[in-house]
Amino acid sequence: MTSRKLQRYAAIDALRGTAIWLMFFYHFSWDLAYFGFTDFQVVTNPYWMWFARFIAGTILLVMGISQGIVSKREFDLRAFLRRLAIITACAATISIGTYLMDPGVFIFFGVLHHIALVSILMLLAVRLPTATLGLLAAFCLIVPKFFTHEIFFAKWLWWVGLTPVSPPALDYVPLLPWFAVSLIGVIVGRYLFTGSGPRILGAWQPMNAASRLIHLAGRHSLLLYMIHQPILFGAVYGAYRVLNMH
Repeated sequence: MTSRKLQRYAAIDALRGTAIWLMFFYHFSWDLAYFGFTDFQVVTNPYWMWFARFIAGTILLVMGISQGIVSKREFDLRAFLRRLAIITACAATISIGTYLMDPGVFIFFGVLHHIALVSILMLLAVRLPTATLGLLAAFCLIVPKFFTHEIFFAKWLWWVGLTPVSPPALDYVPLLPWFAVSLIGVIVGRYLFTGSGPRILGAWQPMNAASRLIHLAGRHSLLLYMIHQPILFGAVYGAYRVLNMH
């Protein structure tokens, strides 16, 4: 199957990069609280919890926007399988690493696990009419609020998101309701970048140092996603050990 170089929109990279920089801030704050440098209630404070959800939601929204754009182009099976394999391998690495740190709250279905699954579901979803996508997104948002069942608390069904109580995990991004965010992203991508929406976003380019740093983070988001927390955690842990040496 032949393929052509796909156009990258700087605005999409910048939006993704914004989420990455916010994630740096969130995880650095988490690390500081974990080692007692601050009294941030990162895990229990509603504002911090919504901040984490905003970051995850932005990442998934951008994923949907990108899928909405790519769906208008020739499908490259080899590129799709390569991307899926990389994301799946990264998700598995996170699961193994967090399990070794704390088996009780390891990440079994976080953002990357969600993206790997949704990448497959998107093969069908991007072919649906926009109105149908909107209804499906609404369904994904509404169902977890009105229907949960103990059967979904079986560990092999935790990924669905219909458990009465969220299972213990450092990061938990189940299919429902989060799939709705990516579906909305497809709609946004169709309108803003391949439809009749304003073209200013498609033409935007970073013009100063700050916007270039944000844009650069968006272009290398997966790499930064994988390495940032080990670096931040290691640095804070090193500071903790130095300050507590006797």
